[in-house]
Amino acid sequence: MRDKAQASEAEPDVRSRVIDSSLVSSAALLLAIAGLALWSMPRAVQAGDAGEFATIMLRGGVAHPSGYPWMRILGLLSRVCEGLGIPPAIAAALPSSLAGVVAFVLIHRCALALCTEDDAPLPPAIAWASAGIVLLVASAPAVGLHVFDSEVWGPHLLFCALFLRTALRPPPPERSPIRRSLGLGLLLGLALSHHLTAVLLVPLAVGAAWPRNTKPGSGFPKLLVATGGAGLLGSALGLAPLLTLPIGAGGAWRWGDVRSPAGFAHHVLRRDYGTFSLSLHEEEVAATATLGRSLTNLGEVFTASTASSAWIGAAIVLGLATFLVLAAARRGPETETGSSSAGPNPGVLLGWLGALLACTVAFPAIQNIDPATPFGAWILERFDLLPALLWTPALIWAAVRGGRSLASSQSLAGSKASRSATLLAVGGLGLVLVLLLAQLGAVLERGRPATERGVEVAALDLVSSPDPEGPGVPATPDDSGSPPVRAIVFGTDDHRSFPALYVQSVLGAGEHTLYIDAQLLVHPWYRAHLRERLPSLPDVEKPLRLIGAIWSDPELDSVPIYLANVFSEPAQRLPRVPEGLLWRVVLPPDHPRFRPEDWQPEAIAQRHLAALDRCQARPEDFAGLEHPKSHPWSADLASAYVEPSRALIVQLARSGHPELAETYVPAIAESVQEHVGVDLLD
Repeated sequence: MRDKAQASEAEPDVRSRVIDSSLVSSAALLLAIAGLALWSMPRAVQAGDAGEFATIMLRGGVAHPSGYPWMRILGLLSRVCEGLGIPPAIAAALPSSLAGVVAFVLIHRCALALCTEDDAPLPPAIAWASAGIVLLVASAPAVGLHVFDSEVWGPHLLFCALFLRTALRPPPPERSPIRRSLGLGLLLGLALSHHLTAVLLVPLAVGAAWPRNTKPGSGFPKLLVATGGAGLLGSALGLAPLLTLPIGAGGAWRWGDVRSPAGFAHHVLRRDYGTFSLSLHEEEVAATATLGRSLTNLGEVFTASTASSAWIGAAIVLGLATFLVLAAARRGPETETGSSSAGPNPGVLLGWLGALLACTVAFPAIQNIDPATPFGAWILERFDLLPALLWTPALIWAAVRGGRSLASSQSLAGSKASRSATLLAVGGLGLVLVLLLAQLGAVLERGRPATERGVEVAALDLVSSPDPEGPGVPATPDDSGSPPVRAIVFGTDDHRSFPALYVQSVLGAGEHTLYIDAQLLVHPWYRAHLRERLPSLPDVEKPLRLIGAIWSDPELDSVPIYLANVFSEPAQRLPRVPEGLLWRVVLPPDHPRFRPEDWQPEAIAQRHLAALDRCQARPEDFAGLEHPKSHPWSADLASAYVEPSRALIVQLARSGHPELAETYVPAIAESVQEHVGVDLLD
C-alpha cells in the first residue's frame, strides 16, 4: 500500500514532465519551421499567382476567382510590415508563411492527441519523433516553394488543420450534437471562403457531426435533420468573408465586377475559368497521369525525395487507409462523449479516410492540367500540399500504434513494455533525423524562393527596357500627374503578367509601359482596367484586332507595340524584330508613320543593344537555370533574353553587310553573356 501511495504521489510529477516535453517539442517545432520559412521566403516576387496576391496585399484590390478574401485581410498585416521597412516581397509573404507554420504545429498537436490513450502519459521520445515527422513534411521542397510565399497555401493549410483538429477531438460531454455540427460547419465554411478545395473535407465533416449514442425512439431522424441544418448554417456563416470582396472601389488590381450581385456570383463561382477547371487552359489529360503524379509527390514528401515512384505513394495510401479502417473496427467501448480509448469514433475515422481519398485520389483524377510539362507539374504539386498535411497525423498515429503493439507482443511486464516502446520511438526519431538530412539535400537540389530573382528581374526588364524617351500618349488627363504611355506590350502567362503587375504597382517600375495580357482582353472588366491607364485605348477584345485599332488611331499610332511572347498562331505571323527581351511589331509598309530606315538591320541592332543596356538581369538571378524543376518559369524567362538576340545575329549574318555583323554581333553576344550567362558564339 505504501508503495502504491508513493507511486500515486509521484505520478503528477511524471505527468507534468511528460506534458512539458510535449509542449516543448511543439514549441521547438514552431521555432524550427519558422526558421525554415524565413530561410525559404522570397526576397523577390515569384511566379504563379504570387505577383497578383502580393500586389493586392500591399496595394489593395480583388484577386482572381474565387476572390480569396483572406489574402486581402492578411494584406493589412503586410502593409504594416512594409511600413516598418520590411522589403515588399517579404512583407507580402510573411503573413501567409506564418499561417503555414502554425498549420504544421497544429498537425503536431493533433497527432499527439491521437497517440495519447486512456490519458496515459506520452513518452517524450514519441513527442519528439512526431515533431520530427511533421518537420520532415514541412521541409519538403514543395512546401518551401509554395507555402512560404505570398500565396494562398499557408492560410489554406491553416484552416484545414484547424478543421481537422476540431473534427478529431472528442467534444465535451455537455456539448450537444447540434452545437458541434454548427461549429464544424463554421470552420468548414471559413476554409471554403479561402480556397474551394476545402470542399474535399466534407466527408470528415459528415462523419464528425453525425449524431451518436441515440436510443431507440429518441427522435433520431429529427436530430439528424437538425444537425445537418446546423452544419449548413455554420458553413453559410463561415462563407461570410466572401462578402467583404465588394468593399472598397480602389486598389491596384480588381479582377471582375464583384460589386453587383450577378458579378459577385460570377466571380465566387469561378465562371471566368469554369467552376470545375483549374486554369484558363483546358487540356485533355488521362486520369492515370494526374493520379500517378499525385501519388509520386506524396511518396517523395514522406521519403525525403529518396524514392520517386507512384507505387511508393500508393503503398503509403493503402497502408494508412487499412490502418484507419482497422482502427475504426477495433475501437474500445465508447463513452458518452463519443470517444474511446482507441481514438476517435468509427464515423470520424471513416470520414477522415473519405476526405483523404478525396484529396489524394478523386481530385487528382479530374485535374485538367498536363503533368508531363514542367509548368503543369509545378502548378499541380501545389494541390498535393493538403493531402500531405492530412496524411501526416495518420502516419504518426499508425507508427506509434505499431510500436506499442510490437512492444506488447514481446510479453513483457508493463514497465518493460513501456521501455521497449520508448526505445522504438528513439529509433524512429533517429530515422527521422536521417530523413531530415536527406530532405535538406533535396531542398538544396531543387532551390528555394529566397534564391530566385529571375521572375521579378525579367518583369522589371520587360516594362523598363522599352525606350522611356520615345513618343508618348498622355495616359490620363493632364492634371493627374501620370506619365505618358510610351510603349504597349502584349503578353500572356502568369509568370509574365502578374509579376509585371507587381513591379509596376508596388515597385513603381516601367510606368511608361502599358502591359496587356492578351488572354484577359476578352473580359470587359479588364479592358475597362486598361482604359483607366489609357482612356483612349480602343475597346477591342482580340489582341491583333486591338493592334490594328491602335495603328488606325492617329493619337496612338506613334506608340511602339511589342510582344513579350508569341502567344498564338496569328501572333506568330506578325512581322516583328528583336528589341531587348521583347519583339517589336513592325508597322505595315503602307502605314503613314512607316519609315523604311527604321527597319534596316543597323537601326534594329542599335535599338536592340540600347534595350539590352536598360536591362538589369544577371545570370545568378535565374535559379531556374540550375533548378528547372522548381523554377521552370525562371528558366523560361531566361530564354527571352537569348532567343531575340540569337534571331538578330542570324539576321545580321544574312543581311549581306558583313561590316554590320562584325560591329554588332560581338556586342550583342557580350550583352547576353552578361545578362544570362549564355554564350551565343559558342
